Amino acid sequence: MEKAELLRTIERAWASLDELTAGLTDTQLARSGADGWSVKDHLAHLAAWNLSLVALLDGRDRQAALGVWDVPREADPINDLLHRRYLGLVPDEAKALQEGSRQMLREALAGLSDADLSRPYSHFQPNEVRPDGDGDQPVLGWIHGNTDEHAEEHAAYIRQLIGP
Repeated sequence: MEKAELLRTIERAWASLDELTAGLTDTQLARSGADGWSVKDHLAHLAAWNLSLVALLDGRDRQAALGVWDVPREADPINDLLHRRYLGLVPDEAKALQEGSRQMLREALAGLSDADLSRPYSHFQPNEVRPDGDGDQPVLGWIHGNTDEHAEEHAAYIRQLIGP
């Protein structure tokens, strides 16, 4: 995949998420579902993982970017901690975090070439040992997983929260 196509894919997913949440009131954004997550919580969660991806691409510690240290490097414990951390945000703060993280990610992606997308994760994170050799996989997979695919996953949760 070329970088231009990747950027279009990401922006489409983000635009779709923005369209989904655009007309929601603060009450709708803050109302939690049965799992304890609200729309604003999903937006803050996505923002945190955007920042983690920026750290990955910049060669910085992803755990530090997420602000999680003494937590297993597994998604569920990290997500639980992030959820608790961002519970106190008001909707405008969650939206601002989302937009700021997107802008930082746009800037990080702007510095990549088409060839960089094929470089392995370990090229960007040489000091991080990944299980099962997945550090040898192209960074493009992490970019998709933390951007368009992640936005689509959480859009589905948001649709459940806001109803038809």
